[in-house]
Amino acid sequence: MIITKENNNSRLILGTAQFGLPYGISNSRGQIQAGEVAAILVAAAKAGITTLDTAAAYGNSENILASTFGSVNETFQIISKCPPNKPELTIKHAFNESAQRLQVPKLYGYLLHSYASYTSNKKIIQELQELKADGLVEKIGISLYHPEEAEELIKDGAAIDIVQFPYSVFDRRFEKVLPHLRQQGIETHVRSVYLQGLYFMSAENFNGSLKAAGPKIEQLQQLARSSSVPLPALLLGFALANPHISKVVIGVESLQTLKENITYSDIKIPPKLLEALQQFKEEDQNIILPYLWPKT
Repeated sequence: MIITKENNNSRLILGTAQFGLPYGISNSRGQIQAGEVAAILVAAAKAGITTLDTAAAYGNSENILASTFGSVNETFQIISKCPPNKPELTIKHAFNESAQRLQVPKLYGYLLHSYASYTSNKKIIQELQELKADGLVEKIGISLYHPEEAEELIKDGAAIDIVQFPYSVFDRRFEKVLPHLRQQGIETHVRSVYLQGLYFMSAENFNGSLKAAGPKIEQLQQLARSSSVPLPALLLGFALANPHISKVVIGVESLQTLKENITYSDIKIPPKLLEALQQFKEEDQNIILPYLWPKT
């Protein structure tokens, strides 16, 4: 198969959970060391990736970034998130803590990490708006897990700029609301296009409810082999091909995986292959929602 190329690097956001945590079901390397983080940031900037996604909940990711910026002569737009399940923290206090850890005066974006933070106090949007009014952030938003949450935000007319949510070949729950979000001028940032690495695992390693995912994952892996397109390129290209998706957050386990992702993002997936990927939509939430996965 002849694969054409396109430049999607500007639509990529570098996720930094792995900088502060041993994140991902298929992650065998653990947390990325600071020296490699610096190399990753340099390579990302060189490729045209200008935005970083972090959070107070990502272990010491914010601190690692701050300590690395001093040795990296690059400038990034940073999105961080208010820690969930801490109602005692005001938005301003939480923002200040993140800004201090990151050692920056302002952020590109600041999101609520938990939708429950919004439903328990819808006036919290006003606190986020105050950060914008004070020139401390350019954009505000909320990290979501379920499309019903996005629908409620639209219904409420919530004055936000960004929503982040999971989306992948299996997990297509947000497709019905994507056009409405874009119509409202809300940026859509999708995460988990690799479903924490589940798509790359051997079915024989699955247990519990994930065993049901085995046959479909094997079919997906076979489609990649038969089409001569790397599986990560298929998965990333599927999200990038959706015109209603603004940005795609990618996490990496190493400098090598970043370079591979940059290469994969340049591969334009042929229409017939995109059509073939449509059949992999999965309805079983025990498969598509990592918080429901077996703990061992």
